[in-house]
Amino acid sequence: MSNTPNKKVKRVTHKPTSRQQQIRYAKRKKSLRRRRIRNRLIVLGGFVLILWAIISLVVHLLAPAPTPTMKKTTTTTDKSKYPAVTVCVDPGHGGYDGGNIMADGTSEKDVTLKYAKAFGKYLKEMNPNIKIVYTRTSDTVSWPEDEVEDLKERVKIADDANADYFISFHVNSNEDDSSLNSYDFYVRGNDDASIAIAKKIHQNLKKAGWNYDYLIQDVATYPLYVITEQKKRPSMLYEVGYGSNLAQAKALQKKKNINKIAKAAAKAYHDYILNNNS
Repeated sequence: MSNTPNKKVKRVTHKPTSRQQQIRYAKRKKSLRRRRIRNRLIVLGGFVLILWAIISLVVHLLAPAPTPTMKKTTTTTDKSKYPAVTVCVDPGHGGYDGGNIMADGTSEKDVTLKYAKAFGKYLKEMNPNIKIVYTRTSDTVSWPEDEVEDLKERVKIADDANADYFISFHVNSNEDDSSLNSYDFYVRGNDDASIAIAKKIHQNLKKAGWNYDYLIQDVATYPLYVITEQKKRPSMLYEVGYGSNLAQAKALQKKKNINKIAKAAAKAYHDYILNNNS
């Protein structure tokens, strides 16, 4: 072992002597310097990115939750433009009177109630000022088991409500011809309002894809008490189809078709009322 005291070892770099060697040495040294600078910048950039992520996370955690804001409604319903009228809606038959027995065994009274309620619902949605009066809202009826008293009571309900319009829903039947599948409207021949509404219902149904024939019939040739006795208001009996036709009996009971037919009728009444009632 040497007794020579420890000295700081000085690193000796031998520089090249020739011109070409000096040039190569200078280039290599410059390249090394650039590489060190690039590496330092990469490390610094990574550090800054991590620091930014940490700061963003802390700010997000400490920031108060935003207060939910209500979306502004761009459209508002102006109820003042809708006429305040009363429509009496009559689901045909009911209670003791089941009406026609449809081809699939369903009672007409059950189907008419569905159509009447759907019609009233749609019409009320279209005109919030409208008043809907039903002659019945279930299978329980307020009149005695007598056909004459039954029909009189339906008219009386419309009179007591001072109804502006009356519509009665039914399902037609023909035992002799089960192929019939039209829908029919029964009105007074001089009831221009109901005739116009019936035509509009047909147009609406055609647009909705309910492509069946239809008839508008005058109760002068086919008397119907609930129509002939209501001379002071537009009154219509609407046979939505034929229950004696098995295919149509089933189609008439599908919810999508009930809604389609009821909405077409409600839209026709709504448009007529909007254009003709102040």
